Amino acid sequence: MDDIIAFLRNNRFMNIASDGIKLWISKVYYALDHNIIFFLEKNTLTCKNIQKNNYIAYNIDSNLLTVIIQGTGHINVLGNPENFKDKTDIIIKKNPEDINFIKHVYLAELIPDVIRVTDLRAGFTKYNLDFNIDDLTEL
Repeated sequence: MDDIIAFLRNNRFMNIASDGIKLWISKVYYALDHNIIFFLEKNTLTCKNIQKNNYIAYNIDSNLLTVIIQGTGHINVLGNPENFKDKTDIIIKKNPEDINFIKHVYLAELIPDVIRVTDLRAGFTKYNLDFNIDDLTEL
């Protein structure tokens, strides 16, 4: 489990698939803070989908075909990033590029229902990660 948490800490991008108005997928920078936090661009189809139906699917991988994380969960749109300085600072520290989007985004959190691991490092292994939400933090 520790190696998968390290994998999540070392990666920065997540794909989220949403469906409320119309099925859509978006790529976002993320960070960990007792869940998965990210910025959600305002007035986009992804944002409108999540406002209508906050149940999503997600994918995290490093493009190296070593570990692939997939799952489902619920997204809570927290609001203006400036109102959540501690969480915003965690995202910006991990993903400095996100500072350019602060005025155009909401802060959102993904609470995973399932973290499905496909581990290709030593063969082909699939399992659901038995995780504690407190493990999902940046160091």
